[in-house]
Amino acid sequence: MSSSSSQLYNRLLNDDDDTSSDKYEEEMAVTSAMSFVVRGLFEETENTTNPIRKRVSLERDRAKANENLMKDYFVESPTYPDPNTFRRRFRMSKRLFLRIVNDLESDDSYFKQKRDARGLLGFTGIQKCTSALRVLAYGNTTDINDEYLKMSEKTTRDTLEHFTKGIIKIYGQRYLRKPTWNDLQRIYEVHQEVHGLPGMIGSIDCMHWEWFNCPTAWRGQHTRGDQGVPTLMLQAVASYDLWIWHAHFGTAGSNNDLNVLEESSIIEDVVSGGAPIACFYANGNYHPHGYYLGDGIYPEYPIFAVTYRDPIDEKRAYFKKVQESSRKDIERCFSVLQQRWHIIQHPCRLWTKDKIRDVMYACIILHNMILEDDGNAICQNYIPDQVEEEITQATFEERVANDAYLRNKHEHYALMADLIEHAWSVRTIPDNDDDAS
Repeated sequence: MSSSSSQLYNRLLNDDDDTSSDKYEEEMAVTSAMSFVVRGLFEETENTTNPIRKRVSLERDRAKANENLMKDYFVESPTYPDPNTFRRRFRMSKRLFLRIVNDLESDDSYFKQKRDARGLLGFTGIQKCTSALRVLAYGNTTDINDEYLKMSEKTTRDTLEHFTKGIIKIYGQRYLRKPTWNDLQRIYEVHQEVHGLPGMIGSIDCMHWEWFNCPTAWRGQHTRGDQGVPTLMLQAVASYDLWIWHAHFGTAGSNNDLNVLEESSIIEDVVSGGAPIACFYANGNYHPHGYYLGDGIYPEYPIFAVTYRDPIDEKRAYFKKVQESSRKDIERCFSVLQQRWHIIQHPCRLWTKDKIRDVMYACIILHNMILEDDGNAICQNYIPDQVEEEITQATFEERVANDAYLRNKHEHYALMADLIEHAWSVRTIPDNDDDAS
């Protein structure tokens, strides 16, 4: 190999060595810089990381709180011996309250007093039921029980959830039942005596409950123009004694009463034959089903007796007066329900519909239980173990016939005509002698 070729070859080799050396040094510099930055970030993170926050454990002295509660209301000589004081604060009699406590303790071990992991006794059933009733009755936040009952906010929420589910499970079959044939006979009798309307089951209407914690994505669905806030709707049927015979809750607040009717079970019960049949006579004519008093939005079905907006004669004007005054039963019922359980009157702060629904149905069941316990219910003699005649499901042909009957406007007009004539015939006529004097 010539000298010139050797020099060129060595120069190329040296250039390659220099290039590889430069790349190596560059990679080492980048690696060192990255290590320095990462090390600095870790040191900064270690210096600025907040300490792990643990839940504060307070010694609330639950035993002392239970002792004070017993001394105030449940010992032989309590601090507040007046039964009206107990009824005002617990919304029910002491007899009914203790019955609920015993039934919940028998059904759900959550209400039994147990020891915690430290071996300390927990809350008694009376304390937990008192906590749940205070939240339902006063509608305050869940930390209302911390000072008197020494119960934390989380325990109060858990207790309310167990309480509402237990009330529905134990008492729902009895106090949210559909009226039986015997119940309907007694209801017909009372309504004809009080309102002068034969065959009246009750009054039907809807109310709204504001949902404060409605998710943002659902607010449009649950907001109606006249309400202005997200709500959930309750459809109810109440008789003269304010007993709620039907309740359907959970429909989005943007709907109207007619939409709720289509969603509830009232029409389906008639079509499927699930509704108890109790006939009646009005103006001497036979009618196979009872009816509900409703406002003008309800359809012209033979199970609804609606008012006249513009009566054309004196008889219809008188029936309009009777119908509207009788339909105030449901308005009174809603008012009593909200005044008794303020949680329904205030915006609901629960997050899930299931828990909200449990609260509403539990309040309705307790409302009916209080009516029965006070002796104000029309149907007081309900026997849970009595054998009811089994209601068979209608066949397809029967469903078609029932649906045709339900949507037959002529049946509705015949019912209205008979009710108008009956109400006019039994009206109270002032004595002329009294007017003259």
